[in-house]
Parts: sequence; structure tokens; C-alpha cells
Amino acid sequence: MQPAFDNTLMDRLIVLGRKQGHLTNHDLQANLPVDAMSAEEIALVVVHLEEAGVPVELDVSLSDPNPKAEPASVRTAEIIPFPDRSAAARMKRKSGSLQKSAAPRADASKASGQNGASHWAVAGSGLLVLVLLAALVVLFGV
Repeated sequence: MQPAFDNTLMDRLIVLGRKQGHLTNHDLQANLPVDAMSAEEIALVVVHLEEAGVPVELDVSLSDPNPKAEPASVRTAEIIPFPDRSAAARMKRKSGSLQKSAAPRADASKASGQNGASHWAVAGSGLLVLVLLAALVVLFGV
């Protein structure tokens, strides 16, 4: 803050703010040399006014008289990771040439047979657990 307006201008602003109930940008611009002040000096004035019990309603135009245009948001590519290694392996198999397509189908039928067996094993064990729980309920009457 410049000492030339410390006491007289600050006292005038405090009286005006208490009379109105608050101060606005227009009040500060009318009573202070805002154009010649830095943002830090304006902030110090606002802090001093608020410490004196005068609320100050500011907007950005006072602290930055020449606002720069906000840069446009830059669009970037979205990176999507593979969910697991088996998906990557399937993608590699699909990217083969058309002449080699008969061999992967035979491999796929073998793999689906193995997957089918594992699915039946899981289903069977789930059914077994369900039967055991039902037997416990009947036995203990829970």
C-alpha cells in the first residue's frame, strides 16, 4: 500500500462501507487509484477493510483489469488398457491372415471344450454346496 492514501482514503472507505453495509468494485475504483495499484496492493486494501468489519464484494475484473482469454481445452487421446492377458491373446489370434483362419478355429473348439468342462465343474460344486446347506437346515431346524 502506498502511504499517500493509507489513513484518509482507508478511513473514507471504512465509513462508506459501514454506511452501505458493504463495498463493491465500483466503490473501490471510485476511491482508490486501482489502475496504478498491483494485485497485491489491492488485496492488502481488501484485507484491511475486512479486518475493520467492512465486507467487500469483489469480482475478478478488479484484481486483473486485463484478463487473458482462457486457453481452449486440449483434447487428448483416451488410453484404454487391455482388461487381461487372455483378451490380448485373442486379439493377436484374430489379427492373423485369412489363410490361417482354419487352424485357430480348431484351437478354439478345443479351448471351448475345456472351458465347458470347467463351467460344469463350477456349476456342480455350487450345486453340491447348496445341497449341503439344505441338509444342515433340515438337520438342525434353523
